Amino acid sequence: MPQEGASGDRSVATGSVGEGAVVIPGDHNVVNLGRRPPSHLVVGEIPQRPPSFQERPEIMAGLRADDRVTVVRSVSGAPGVGKTTMAAAHARECQAAGYQVVAWIHAEEREGIAGGLARLADRLGIRRPQDTAAEAAERARDWLAAATKPCLVVFDNAEQVADLRRWVPATGSTQVVITTRNRAFDRLGAAVPVEVFTSEESVAFLARVTGLDDPPGAAELAAELGQLALALAQAGAMIEERGLTYAGYLRVLRAKPLAQGLRGIEGDAYPDSAVRAILLAVEAAESSIAGAGELLSVFSVLSPDGVPREMLPDDTEDVLVALVRRSLLTWSQDRRAVVMHRVTQRALRERDPSRLPAALEATAEILRGYWLGHATWGDPDSVGKLMTQAEVVHAHSGDHPPIWLLRVRSWYAKHVTHHDDPARALELTMQNVADCERVLGPHDRLTLYAISDLADAYGVMDDEQEALRLYRHVLAEWERIAGPDDEETVEARSDVARSLDDSGQHELAVPLHESVVAHYERTLGPDHRKTLRAHRRLANSYGDTGAYEQAIALHERILADFRRTLDPDHDDIVRQEEDLSSAYADSGDLERGIALREQALAHSERISGPTHLFTLNSRYVLAMLYAQTGDTDTAIRLCEEVLELAERTLGAGHKLITWSQDYLTSHRRPAPPPDEPAG
Repeated sequence: MPQEGASGDRSVATGSVGEGAVVIPGDHNVVNLGRRPPSHLVVGEIPQRPPSFQERPEIMAGLRADDRVTVVRSVSGAPGVGKTTMAAAHARECQAAGYQVVAWIHAEEREGIAGGLARLADRLGIRRPQDTAAEAAERARDWLAAATKPCLVVFDNAEQVADLRRWVPATGSTQVVITTRNRAFDRLGAAVPVEVFTSEESVAFLARVTGLDDPPGAAELAAELGQLALALAQAGAMIEERGLTYAGYLRVLRAKPLAQGLRGIEGDAYPDSAVRAILLAVEAAESSIAGAGELLSVFSVLSPDGVPREMLPDDTEDVLVALVRRSLLTWSQDRRAVVMHRVTQRALRERDPSRLPAALEATAEILRGYWLGHATWGDPDSVGKLMTQAEVVHAHSGDHPPIWLLRVRSWYAKHVTHHDDPARALELTMQNVADCERVLGPHDRLTLYAISDLADAYGVMDDEQEALRLYRHVLAEWERIAGPDDEETVEARSDVARSLDDSGQHELAVPLHESVVAHYERTLGPDHRKTLRAHRRLANSYGDTGAYEQAIALHERILADFRRTLDPDHDDIVRQEEDLSSAYADSGDLERGIALREQALAHSERISGPTHLFTLNSRYVLAMLYAQTGDTDTAIRLCEEVLELAERTLGAGHKLITWSQDYLTSHRRPAPPPDEPAG
């Protein structure tokens, strides 16, 4: 069922490190703590240097060129030739040289470009609370264009010039590196073409990986594989692992059948022999490493930009290490993420399309495990990691995504509704309703939950009428499907009552709340948490009608019942303290309201932490109560605290940030002018 909002609180809608820098655990970045420009800032996951890295001096010279005129380098070439590897080597050099900013941005889709730059704006401290992702990205681009110290931005795997052109800073001291298969990017700046290895490079590479001293045999194998870095790495790893000669590997390679669907997997640029090399490496791993087959299939439908290791089950660590040794996976620079090459992913997906549903189900189960074990409501970093992967899986799922994936996306949409971007949440919930109706039908329970989530999103967007319409639709469906006294029907009736309150129709809401209370008292008893919560919503509705004495008396009784039946630090007690505070304040007793709110805030900080959404809500409400008493100084201090804490955890467009900013803008006193110098 849709989760309840912030307790029914009527006052707030529920909706190498240098000076001044710090490493944020789990984010792989160095960020400045203040508003000053950072000393060294690294954003994004730079791929790790491969153990068998092949030096390519001409390419590195093209990347290092510093002509101060052409700031864009287009690193273009066919798939699997090593474009990303060379760009990553250059990024590591720039990081070691102390560049002020080194940013690695995945550029395959326009949303990824804007999102990566918006993330940079966050780290630079230049994103404003009301900025959309595109507006924040523009601020980052403009900052880079005005930078006076050396900076580097890598746009990895760019596809369309039109998608990227507007985001490229064309002035300043920022170098831009674009890795791409599209030669049209060469017109944006200096071209740094990456071709396949030369025969000499291939022979040297294979000798280093395999330990074999057979240059003619290495040259023959390299020619067979089109001198492609990815195929050579996987072939070399198999030769070393199996103790093969080059000639022996070639016999196995040439005997490998290739399904028709895999021929020309990347066009003429990726020969069939290279695809055979990938499949040989995959099948060798599947036959000799327990669990490799399922893990490889999982990676084939996850993000090609990398998967955080924390998302993967603990029992996969040994398998990961073995697959990295075989060049089927690679580490990110800090080893906190694992990457599978896009060509390897596609070969795995297309070698037997009948395996795809099982791969999607296994992946959805891993995401579900991370969701239940790590991705908490108050941790936007873990939520973002989860949804980056879930959206890729969803794209591979076509018209029939796994049911658990629908549940994860529904949960994420609710998180976005209350923590980040309500407009984006509306889009997500609409998509989820459409998916549920198509996969499960319009009357399935999960579909009705999704419609309730959509109503919630409309409510946060202040479209109370559409929210009420959808809640009433869900109630009618539950009454038809399950009957008037089913628990789901009663919950839906409560949602309609709350929506009526939100739209100002309190006289209609009160009877519905009373019917819900009566049902729970009859079926669950007077002390059940659902019964007490229903009483709380009824008390709030009484207060909305102006029946303050009745509301306060009921709130006092509910708080006493919660304290009698629950652990002292239970969340329901804190929420009830907040609602009782609001009831007193609404009745005009600000002194009592403030005292109770102070108590509730301290309680919430202790059990949920200062950055939890409910704690931030409570702090802002307290600020506004002080403002009503004329204590502007205290209100300003509390709003400053809300702003500082909320900017760490909530989306830049969240109402709490906007409201706090607005209050501070209108009530802060201007700084006094500096003293005149002595004459």
